[in-house]
Amino acid sequence: MKFYVASGVSNAEKVNLAAAALNAAGHERTYDWTGHGDVSKAEPEFKRHVASSESRGVLDAELVVLLLPGRFGTHAELGMALASAENKRILLWSESPSPFDGTEGFCVFYHHPAVERVVCPFDELLEQLKAL
Repeated sequence: MKFYVASGVSNAEKVNLAAAALNAAGHERTYDWTGHGDVSKAEPEFKRHVASSESRGVLDAELVVLLLPGRFGTHAELGMALASAENKRILLWSESPSPFDGTEGFCVFYHHPAVERVVCPFDELLEQLKAL
């Protein structure tokens, strides 16, 4: 299965751990944005390339895993995943229920019917990903 892992740049290490768990289960990553990281100060042409590559990565994925907290890009990727949800599974992970219960960082799209919310320690998420 093809997968994409979205999150904020500050979570790049967790993104790579999640991707490694999925790779170990025989799945294929559609795009690795952690190699270039933050592109906010990059040249416009490179920003366009990254935006296109990340978009294609989300659209080509059969599984999109979003690790909270995320920022603007993570939420744009969630929107693309939802817009193409007919051909994918969407997992949204948080260590705390606060983004889902409205306590902190709430987004109504976290409650879209296509989204599977996962609340658990990160190590537990990795075990779940390895079992996919």
